[in-house]
Amino acid sequence: MKVADEPANLCEWIASATAEGPGRLFTCGRPGRATFGRAKTTIPDAVVDAWVKGLPQVDVLDIVSLLGKKTSGFSEFGYYPFRSAQEAVSKPTFQEWLDRRYGRRFFIHEYPTVDAQGIPRDVLETVAARVLELIAEGRTVVVMDSAGAERTARVCEAVGYKRAPARGQQPNKRMQPTARRARRG
Repeated sequence: MKVADEPANLCEWIASATAEGPGRLFTCGRPGRATFGRAKTTIPDAVVDAWVKGLPQVDVLDIVSLLGKKTSGFSEFGYYPFRSAQEAVSKPTFQEWLDRRYGRRFFIHEYPTVDAQGIPRDVLETVAARVLELIAEGRTVVVMDSAGAERTARVCEAVGYKRAPARGQQPNKRMQPTARRARRG
C-alpha cells in the first residue's frame, strides 16, 4: 500500500482585517482521505501516522473535528482504530488513541455533524466561538471534516478567515478551492 500525501486538502487560512488573533488556522480532511479517497475501508495505523506527520508541526495542536455520521447513519469514525468521545463502543477515543501514540501533543474538540448536510447554525456558532477562543490564546488550530473542504470552510468563513494563497501564488489572483484542485489533479 502506498500512502499518499496526508492529510488531504491541508490549507492555511488567514485573518481578514476584522478577525485577528495570535494563533494560526488550518483545515484538512480526515486521516486516510488522501490515500483512499472516498473508499469505505479500514484505515491502517500507518496512514493515520502519515496524517499526523503531515499536520502543522507545533508543540500543541488543537484539532476541531466535525466528523460525525454519513447520511446513511454510519459513523465517520467507523474506519479507524478509535472512536468519537460521544460513541459507546469498545475502542479508545480519538483523544486517547493520539495520547497513547504521541503523548499529550493534541487536543481534540468534537462537534459532530452529518457529512454532506452542512452545519446547523447552532453548531456553527458554537464551533466558531471555540475556534476564536483558541486562536486568541495563540493556539494552532486544525478544523477537520471528511474531505477538508465544505464544513471546514464554513467554520473558517464564520470566524472571518479566508483561504491563504497557495505557495508561489499572488494573493490577488483567483484561486480554485483546494478540494477542487485535488480532484482535478
